[in-house]
Amino acid sequence: MTCMPGSAVEAGISQSWWKVIGDAGRHVGIEHFGASADYKTLYEQFGITAAAVVQAAKESIQQASSR
Repeated sequence: MTCMPGSAVEAGISQSWWKVIGDAGRHVGIEHFGASADYKTLYEQFGITAAAVVQAAKESIQQASSR
């Protein structure tokens, strides 16, 4: 795995993204199945927001910089 910053956003599990985003990467998404509602409700409820993406990117950059 690499130690470069990266982040992924997907309304699904993160399993396949770790190869792409690396050790310092952060994923914003849902780690389970079964919720049902319109996407706006689900995204807000499960934290798939612009603010969460910005925070994930900042954390990834910080993690990569500390190695």
